[in-house]
Amino acid sequence: MWREFWDRTRQGTQALTLAVGKASSEPERAAYLVAASSNVLGSLSGQRRLKNITKPLLMPLLMGRVLRSEQSDRALGALGLAGGWAGDLVLMKPQSLPQGAAGFALNHAVYCVLLWRRGARFGLQRTAIRAIPLGLAAVLAGWKAPKLVPMVLGYGGLLATTSTLADDSRLLGFSNAGSFGAGHGGNLFLVSDAVLFVRELVLEDSSHLQRLADGAVMGTYTLAQLLLVDALFGDTK
Repeated sequence: MWREFWDRTRQGTQALTLAVGKASSEPERAAYLVAASSNVLGSLSGQRRLKNITKPLLMPLLMGRVLRSEQSDRALGALGLAGGWAGDLVLMKPQSLPQGAAGFALNHAVYCVLLWRRGARFGLQRTAIRAIPLGLAAVLAGWKAPKLVPMVLGYGGLLATTSTLADDSRLLGFSNAGSFGAGHGGNLFLVSDAVLFVRELVLEDSSHLQRLADGAVMGTYTLAQLLLVDALFGDTK
């Protein structure tokens, strides 16, 4: 078990290093990394203007990797990121969690289709593990905001499906070294939305924890999107 853990950690580090290294040859990737870092900094420091300037740039910049790809389903990949972009824009407004989830639901539906096409399949253990945070989120929603339970189960189910499929070892080595980061991308997306959900339902707007959570959400989210896109649309070997 520990051997597998360290192997996957090493593979994820390799995928992330490769993702950052490509910035020298892909200007839009370099711009994405700058925008993502600036957004995280703005989130941690409470600089709303910096957050508002950088957040709408993220998915359009990341779409450059999809459009550069030779994969036949790059149009579908672009559609998925368009859903994520819509979700980003909606979530810039307060009290907009259900509406933002609709855009990200499209993002995850596309990821699920693409991962399935790349050979990913479900596994009992991987599925069961991800059912735990989904169940906890539903309990929290039922306690704090019962009207959100259908959204949690619907969107959360798609999110968990992305994470489950992305973590399938069948993807390792698929067409590009970036595929090593697929599982990490799916898991980081799960972590990001879990923190977002707790932030929205539990933390006060003015608390320092709110800023820390906001930075954690955007840091894990931007890394997740980058790793998933590289896994699905990276350069061939």
